[in-house]
Amino acid sequence: MVTSLEIEEHPAKEVYEEDYCGRGKMENRIKEQQLHLFADRTSAETMRANQIRLFFSSIAYTVLEALRRLGLTGTSMAQAQC
Repeated sequence: MVTSLEIEEHPAKEVYEEDYCGRGKMENRIKEQQLHLFADRTSAETMRANQIRLFFSSIAYTVLEALRRLGLTGTSMAQAQC
C-alpha cells in the first residue's frame, strides 16, 4: 500500500486496519448486494422501474444484514453471506 500520509501522524498499522481493510469490507458488501441480490440489474424500460428494483434490492440487503447481525450472533452463520 502506498500513501502520502505522514508516518508520524498516521501509523502504518492504523492506516491499514482502519482505512484499507475497512474499504475492502465495504467493497465486499457492495459486491454481495450486486451479485446475490440482483442490484446490478437495471434493464427495465423506464428509470422509475429500475429505481424501484434497486430500492427493493437495498431493502432486502438491509433485512438480511440485520438478521445476520442481530439474529445470528454467536452462531456459525454469524459471518454468512447472502
